This record gives sequence, structure tokens and C-alpha cells, in this order.
Amino acid sequence: RTRVLLPVLYGGRAVDLTALADVLTERGIAVVEDAAHAFGSFQGDQPVGATGVLTCFSFGPIKNLTCIEGGALVPRTPEDAQAARRLRTLGIGQTQADRIRTTTYTVHSTGFRATLSAVHAAVGLAQLARFPQTARARQDLWRAYAAALADVPGATLVDVDIERTVPFNCVVRVADRDRVFVTLRDLGIGVGVHYPPNHLQPAFRPWHRPLPATETSAAQLLSLPFHLGLSDDDVHHVTTTLDKILYACSLSRRGGTR
Repeated sequence: RTRVLLPVLYGGRAVDLTALADVLTERGIAVVEDAAHAFGSFQGDQPVGATGVLTCFSFGPIKNLTCIEGGALVPRTPEDAQAARRLRTLGIGQTQADRIRTTTYTVHSTGFRATLSAVHAAVGLAQLARFPQTARARQDLWRAYAAALADVPGATLVDVDIERTVPFNCVVRVADRDRVFVTLRDLGIGVGVHYPPNHLQPAFRPWHRPLPATETSAAQLLSLPFHLGLSDDDVHHVTTTLDKILYACSLSRRGGTR
């Protein structure tokens, strides 16, 4: 009964579905990429969004490229593009330019109010002009974290294939994640969690099934501060503080003292 496969490009890393392409085509299963994290990343030698599947980008305030709010679709076909344009404007078939020249318009289906304002688009265009520098800076920041975390026992870096990825975040797996999270926040270090599992949310309870691998991973993931205002000294401060907290947690688990 599967109709759509929705790969999530977590942290910006592309997902290679080449091996499944024939099976998906044979079964009539569409692919919709959740590329909210992955603007600027590559799948092989192709940029994400140029792979022939329906791709969805987010341009929220903390994304690789921001319009402050909003997003974009890269459609597979002209028909997909026309359907998306209707959906974003309450199901109305005519463009804004066409509507102002007539006394009526046609509503073809239900839809949404999901247009990107000219102000937000202007922000995005300004961001796009400097995106090569932004991409390099995000990659350099991730590499700085990777180098520093190599000396932090108990923190396992979630790899994103940095040569092909413009990273959205820097994530580690740690034991005692909730305790580590609270301690770092109390010390003024803005860690986060990306993300609590969807299948445990009330909205998805009717379709719930146990997903033990997801639940195990979700209890370990910790997102470190990751934005272009961070310096090498900031990365050092975050990772050395994390190291001290993880050491204290390991002693506690063994019943020792610091």
C-alpha cells in the first residue's frame, strides 16, 4: 500500500536511493525528499534538488539559506509545478498577475495560503548571493568540531559526509543525554535535541508501532551550538565542557567521585 517514500536528509547529508530506483518505479512509489537541512549539499556530483525527485527545502531562520520564513519545492514535472502553484494559493488556478486583469478567478481544489512574501524573497536573494561563503564557513565549523571531539571520549559524532554536505547542525551521541543536556544548558551552552521521535507524538498515535532503533538513537542525540557567529575558542569551550560533564557522568555510573 506504500505510495510515497519520504527520505529525510538529516543534518544536510543526502540519501542515495539509486539501488531502489527500479523497485520504486515498478511499484509506482513516488519519492519526496525532505531536504529542509540540505540546501547546498550534493548527492554524488548532483546538487540536492537536481536528482529528478520532488524536493522540499526550508528557508527558516536557522537553515543553511534563510528567508527568515518560508521554503521552496523543486518539482519533477511541469504538472507537479502547476499543482504546487495551485495548492499554495488556496487552489486558485490563475496567477496573481492574471487575476488582477479579470473580474473573476477559478478555484480548482482545496489549498493553502503558502506564498513567500516579496520581503522574505528579498532576504533569500541576498543570502543566495553570499551562499558559497556561507557553505564553506558551515563546513569549516563542522570540521573544527570534528577535530575537537576526537579527544572527547563518550561523544560519538554523527557523520554527514562533510565533503558533499553543507551541514545544518553538529550532533553527537552521548550516554545520560538528558543529564548532559540540562547541565550544559545550566552553564549557558545552548545545546538542543533534533528530534524527539515522531512515532511517539500524540498526533501519530493511530499509526504507532514500536521502533526500537529510533527510540535508542533518540535518547542519545545531542545537538551542539552551531551557527556562523561561533569562533574556534567557542568550539573549544563547548567541547572541553562537554568532556568534563561526560567524565563526571561516567564516574557517577561507576559509583565513583570526581
